[in-house]
Amino acid sequence: MYLESPLQSWGLRSRWDVRDSGDEPSKSGVIGLLGCALGYGVGDPYLQELDESLRMGVRVERAGRKITDYHTVTGIMRTADGGLKGSDQDSNTIVSPRTYLQDAAFLVALEGDTSVLHSCAEALQNPRWPVYLGRKACVPSRPVFQELTDAYANMHDALRRYPWLQRSPHDKPPERLRCVLEDDAGGHIRSDRIRVNRARMYQNRLVRIDWVPCPRVVPVWATDPQPLGAEES
Repeated sequence: MYLESPLQSWGLRSRWDVRDSGDEPSKSGVIGLLGCALGYGVGDPYLQELDESLRMGVRVERAGRKITDYHTVTGIMRTADGGLKGSDQDSNTIVSPRTYLQDAAFLVALEGDTSVLHSCAEALQNPRWPVYLGRKACVPSRPVFQELTDAYANMHDALRRYPWLQRSPHDKPPERLRCVLEDDAGGHIRSDRIRVNRARMYQNRLVRIDWVPCPRVVPVWATDPQPLGAEES
């Protein structure tokens, strides 16, 4: 998967009015994206099964920069299901700062059962519902599905060797890329494993952080996204 957009946001501690964003896609956000493509709503038990059946690694292609949007909400507003909430008699204003990653891009590798991966790949190419990068306003600027392949030994090998996509002739490749990989022996914690519950609380998972040299550079500004295959060793 390749996640690129003018704005994206991957909340890790978003509660009530303050909405933060992590430095890379959260697993709950990616599973939610897959849930949209597959047609599974919030609270569907299959989302937890999908979380448990897949391991995720992220390579930061472009870190982008964080910006905070100052939101205010008052009166009557629309809900996600098309209804209304609030009251025009309520003079209280909700202040809701929301953080986004601007001009970021990420390569996401998923590892798991072949049948699950095939289902996800098909759904991403023909999604049941529109997919978005963390929040509904964050529309992808390119197709999310990149490739389904067995050309790599494992998830880490894929993140180490998969080509770096150059957007324009002025897009300078970095010397190295940060990778965040799900690892039961990892030394970092992410509170982003989906657990279906009424409080919408998440479970911790362990990750490790690696740095890899920038692999082969592939210019893509003049062509449509296509499967690229493995880089030569």
